[in-house]
Parts: sequence; structure tokens; C-alpha cells
Amino acid sequence: KMEGSPERTKNLGASQAPIKQRVKMVEKSISDGKVELNNNKKEMQVLRSECATLEAKNKETTNEILKEILEDIANLDKDFKKLVEMDNNEVKFLQQQLFQLTQEKTKLQQSVVMLDTRVANVENDVGFE
Repeated sequence: KMEGSPERTKNLGASQAPIKQRVKMVEKSISDGKVELNNNKKEMQVLRSECATLEAKNKETTNEILKEILEDIANLDKDFKKLVEMDNNEVKFLQQQLFQLTQEKTKLQQSVVMLDTRVANVENDVGFE
């Protein structure tokens, strides 16, 4: 048989059909893979965008919470200092009161001694034993 004979061409076409079919299947797989890859790239971009948005919101929320906490700490510090000042003023007032009461007690004790002496002198003068 000759190489160019119709039978050979017929057989050759039949044996090439599965190869052509396979090439088409491979090309379709490549095409489908490219479409899926593009879809995955788009989805990745959407996810990156969502991630960036969430990071920005998270940072904003964290900053707001931090600001509130710092304000609360500052207010607590201010309130604490006011309470300490009030306590110090009350301690000073009570110390002054104590000092005045101590002075009055001393004066009363001196008066009692003087009166005891006068009573003893009067009793001595009157002859009371």
C-alpha cells in the first residue's frame, strides 16, 4: 500500500480523530482553567478589599475604645485627686479642731487647779478641815 492511498488516509483520519478530540478537550480544560483563575483573581481582590475595610473599621473602633478608656482614666484621676484634696482638707480641719480642744482642755485644767487652790485657801480661811 502506498502512503497516500485513500485507505491509509481514511485510517489516518480515524486515528487522528481521538487526538483532535483530546486536543479540544485539553484546550477546553485550559480555557475553563483560565476562566476559573480569573474568577479566583476577582474573588481574591474582593476579599482583599473586604479585609482592608475590616482592618480600617477595626482600627477605627480600637482607636475609639482607646480614646474612651483614656478619657475615663483621666476623669477617674481627676475625681481621685478631688477626693484626696477633700480628705486632706478634712484632716486639716480635724487637726485644727483637735488643737483647739486640746488648748481648751489645758485652760480648763489650769482653771480647775486655780479653783482647787482658791477653795483650799477659802477653806483654810474659814477653818474648814
